[in-house]
Amino acid sequence: MKAITSLIILVALITLGLKSNADPKIEYKEISFTDSVQKKVVDPVCKMKIKPNVAKSSVYKKTTYYFCSEGCKQKFMATPSKYVPTK
Repeated sequence: MKAITSLIILVALITLGLKSNADPKIEYKEISFTDSVQKKVVDPVCKMKIKPNVAKSSVYKKTTYYFCSEGCKQKFMATPSKYVPTK
C-alpha cells in the first residue's frame, strides 16, 4: 500500500514539474477603463472642461464644438472665427 501511495505522489510531482516548465499560453487582453476625466472636451469660448454628453453643441465647418452653457454657445455662433483656431 505504501508503494502505491508513494508511486501516486511521485507521478503527481513529476506531472506538476513538467507543467511548470511548459510555455505558458496565457493571453492577456488589454483592459480599457473609461476615465471620465479623459473624456472631457474644452469649451472654445471660456476654456472650461466639460463632458460632451451633457454639453451644448454646435457644428461649424464640419466640426462639432461643445459648450458649457447656452451663453457660450451664443457667443460662439455670433463670431465663430474669433474662437476657432486658424490652420
